[in-house]
Amino acid sequence: MKCSDSSTKRKMAESILTEKNPNFPTRENSPDGLTGVHRRFLAFNGAIDIPQLTLLRTTLQEAKENNERVIILSHQPILPGSSSPMCLIWNYHDVLAILREYSTIIAAAFAGHANKGGYKRDEVSGIHFRVFEAVLESEEPIKTYAFVDLYEQHLVVRGMGYCRSAIYDLDHWTLK
Repeated sequence: MKCSDSSTKRKMAESILTEKNPNFPTRENSPDGLTGVHRRFLAFNGAIDIPQLTLLRTTLQEAKENNERVIILSHQPILPGSSSPMCLIWNYHDVLAILREYSTIIAAAFAGHANKGGYKRDEVSGIHFRVFEAVLESEEPIKTYAFVDLYEQHLVVRGMGYCRSAIYDLDHWTLK
């Protein structure tokens, strides 16, 4: 569903794109002229607004107080290097700052959007950032998906089809 042209969120997004992408609005999904992580300022991406950031922080704080463990699920990749810069969330640095603050309870952050997949471990927090390979990239009859098993000291991704399997240690993951 397309946001109304008059919606506040759409106007905010258009303002960001106008400032950050010289191709907007005529070629809103073109990264021409953009380099590095600035290639993320495309119309098919987006940002996490203040209420959502507040909810993320509040939810992580509650999980920490309850000695719970967390896996972050997002559509768009959060950590530069975990996928193509053209797929990163616009304000990845705001989200990443919150996740780093709660790294002792976060095992991993899983995303999609970058259909070819990707992986990078955050050097600051130790959190694993995995972008899963997309089912829509699978040719029939191959089905691409994964199971994730979480253990005390590691996390196992059991990939099927084109999804790569992996084991991620949780040596950064100690409750205080």
